[in-house]
Amino acid sequence: MELEISWEEKTINEKEQTELTEILRLGVYEAIVVGGGSEDSEISIVMVDDETIHLLNKNYRGVDRPTDVLSFALSEKGEGEQDINFSSLFDEEIEETLEDGQDNQLDSVNNSKEDFSVEAIMEEELGIDDDNEEELILIDEEEVLFYEDSILGDIVISIERARAQAQEYGHSLTREIVYLAVHGTFHLLGYDHNTDEDSSKMRRLEERVMDKIGLPR
Repeated sequence: MELEISWEEKTINEKEQTELTEILRLGVYEAIVVGGGSEDSEISIVMVDDETIHLLNKNYRGVDRPTDVLSFALSEKGEGEQDINFSSLFDEEIEETLEDGQDNQLDSVNNSKEDFSVEAIMEEELGIDDDNEEELILIDEEEVLFYEDSILGDIVISIERARAQAQEYGHSLTREIVYLAVHGTFHLLGYDHNTDEDSSKMRRLEERVMDKIGLPR
């Protein structure tokens, strides 16, 4: 498993980041195993503040408020998931949008989604472009499918929201952040909580992972 963590929110110091990174890696790995995903999966986690996740929640889900965690799957999307195919949400264009206070405009970001699509990744890594599309036929189909499926997507976590919820529930910030990462990983694997049955199943799997890594409720 390959896990990349970006600490955009700055209230957690480097020592705490290092400690959290280790337990996050363990939690995400166990979620992938329990959820039936590939051990070669690639996931990126971005830690942000409430303002940033509010902006993303508003623009990609139409919900005008901050939330605790968002998942952006690059693999086949499930019912209700947003059709977003990009591997990094935090380039200079989003930063400029936040600085300018343009909460209702992400046109430049929307226009650049295709730069981070699976097709764009294949062009860069496998050398496929408009000039040599026929070469796709020569590539082992199973290898291409495996390559696509291994990149699960992105998880965005609000540290502010996690801190508030940890205080509300009476447990550590570490447990809350790891739980949100595990929850986001299950979403990337196609699990959801649209019905009571789905919600109950997802919660059981989440708690199994949290118990396994030593962070029970």
